[in-house]
Amino acid sequence: KLLMQAEPLSAETATGMQGQIGDALKQVNVQNITSTGRMVIGLTQRSMRPWVTDFAAPLRFTKPSDDWAVRMRTNLTYYKGNYAAIFFIMVIISILTNPLLLFSLVLVSAGWGFLLTQKAPQTITVGGKALGPFEQKCAMAGITFLAVFATGLSSTIFWALGVSTVATSIHSVCHTTEFHIVDGDEFGAPASEGPGQA
Repeated sequence: KLLMQAEPLSAETATGMQGQIGDALKQVNVQNITSTGRMVIGLTQRSMRPWVTDFAAPLRFTKPSDDWAVRMRTNLTYYKGNYAAIFFIMVIISILTNPLLLFSLVLVSAGWGFLLTQKAPQTITVGGKALGPFEQKCAMAGITFLAVFATGLSSTIFWALGVSTVATSIHSVCHTTEFHIVDGDEFGAPASEGPGQA
């Protein structure tokens, strides 16, 4: 068997990689995270349909027949905001019902909040070693990575995704589409035709 031994990185290459990582971490700040969160929430809210009188109206549900594929394709587009909200709600419920996960997220959020809101870079000494802003963010990234796997955050997200996918599938094939008031172009059809009838 031939064993391939990787060549060690040169000092120049290692320095360059460290600089690229440092530049990426410097761009992470509270303003960017907040603006991105607001944008996602805004897009979700704008694409949501009325919950009681439309999305969950009992009279709008019928047994699907041969038109189930048309219903699913139409409803997945029409109610995309509602479906996204269901996923986020499932994630939040999963986190609130898992004390260890909730506690870990609070600590990790507090750590990142401290690092990202410092007005002036500060050096922290841990075990006799001075950690600058770059080292602090690298350490926090490692702690976050470990916390995600140790507390089962990834499995929680996949569980919420699975439950919301099942709920979305059932809703999209059972909800009629004849009362949808939208521009037909949203579904890839001429505006005069609108979505498929059910």
